Amino acid sequence: MGAQSSSPILDPQLLNWLKLNISPITRLPYSFYISPKDKPEVYRHMESSGALKGAIERTITHEGMDIYDGAVYQIVLSMAGGEKNLNQASLADDYYWQGSVGDTWNIRAGYPINTFIYDPKKPESVSSDNSRLGERGFIFRIIDADGQYLVTDPLDGKKSLAGFPGNDRLHWVDWKPVAGENAWVVIAAMQIYHKKYYDANKGIYLQHPDNVELRLSRELARAAMMLQSDIGGIRMAPLGTDRSLTTEEKKNFSENNWWYNHISTENNVSWYAAFRMLYQVTGEAQYKKAMDAIQRYLRFVWDEKQGYFYQGAYFINGHWVTSSENFALDVQTWSIACIGPKDLDAWFGKGTAWRLWQTGRQHSGVFNKQGDLLGVGYTDEHDRISVEWSAGAMVALTELANYYRILAPDWCAQALADKFMMRMSMDSLLLNISQNLAAYSYSSRRGEIPFGWNSHDPQVMSLASTGWMIFVDAGFNPFWLL
Repeated sequence: MGAQSSSPILDPQLLNWLKLNISPITRLPYSFYISPKDKPEVYRHMESSGALKGAIERTITHEGMDIYDGAVYQIVLSMAGGEKNLNQASLADDYYWQGSVGDTWNIRAGYPINTFIYDPKKPESVSSDNSRLGERGFIFRIIDADGQYLVTDPLDGKKSLAGFPGNDRLHWVDWKPVAGENAWVVIAAMQIYHKKYYDANKGIYLQHPDNVELRLSRELARAAMMLQSDIGGIRMAPLGTDRSLTTEEKKNFSENNWWYNHISTENNVSWYAAFRMLYQVTGEAQYKKAMDAIQRYLRFVWDEKQGYFYQGAYFINGHWVTSSENFALDVQTWSIACIGPKDLDAWFGKGTAWRLWQTGRQHSGVFNKQGDLLGVGYTDEHDRISVEWSAGAMVALTELANYYRILAPDWCAQALADKFMMRMSMDSLLLNISQNLAAYSYSSRRGEIPFGWNSHDPQVMSLASTGWMIFVDAGFNPFWLL
């Protein structure tokens, strides 16, 4: 992989926005921001998904924090460095370790309190009891950054909606402990740990075994390894996750235990990075073993003929089969950024990493009339740009350019040209909020994404988009330690 910058230069407008777009109650970051003048239009647009989905989506957009977004925020603060930034970066991990945020008295999914099961043969092995430190389960993927359980619809201030899940009083409803988001909690925690305790002169970590970041990472990794299937991939979520679906969502899934019986390739790429960081820091063989198992899974979902990784796999009739319904662009770019072109070429043949990018570009690239690449979408599409996923592609392109610089100079030049054009294009999705604050849009237009959520109107600023653009401009790859 390319060398990380030891003293990255971070855009002060972007960094200021990330640090200020936080809850005044908990100081946790919000995943999104909408300027007051745009809120009525954007919130009304969400009603097109239906009254129930609209209310849930507005609440999440208004005051939610996806823990993956929170991890991106933590990594940026780690890059910025300094005691104040590192303390703020650690704040989320303190909440995760505590196991509660405000009125949400339990954000850890396990047995028996909220009954999520990781190992059917030993249900009690992963706990939701916050006193069982080191034995608890995943964190729910989206939490209310204000720590509120009862919520209000930001569109019109209503507090009740007929048919709302559980009861008509609006309340937080997303209780899904998903593997991928938890991998990013570990990635961020290990970045913070590395920044705090690595002695570069001696090449060792200063001993802080009671550090929250390392203890939290070990705990989440333990739960993840219990979800590791016989083909090496980590299941998307423990048993019991389907209970948290709304009635409308359940209609889309024909089988029970959908989350437990599915494996996401993107989730496993993320866990590969998390396990690698734990192995680098601790030297413990269990984490290398988990990485090797994920490598075995990646071979299972590799399509040699088409030159890309399948979105995932699912268990049916006693067997795991590949999930080929939808092309997932981030799976391809994150594989390049996380695993690296050298290993991809070693695993699957010379030029694999370059072919992987070309396939992703063909499926999801958005081009101008001259054929220049402006950005990428989420799946098979050419009319929607995701800032976050485009930034992920730019990080991957940096890795490709560095690796093929000598081996294939033409590929290197093409990679840099694609990165340059995309970087120029992203400025059209940058909002200068004030003289000191700026942020990037979530995407270029609202629309359904086949992986279970919607992209947003461009007026919706995104923590993930902004953080990933900071990674791009700093020349930083978050899948590797700072």
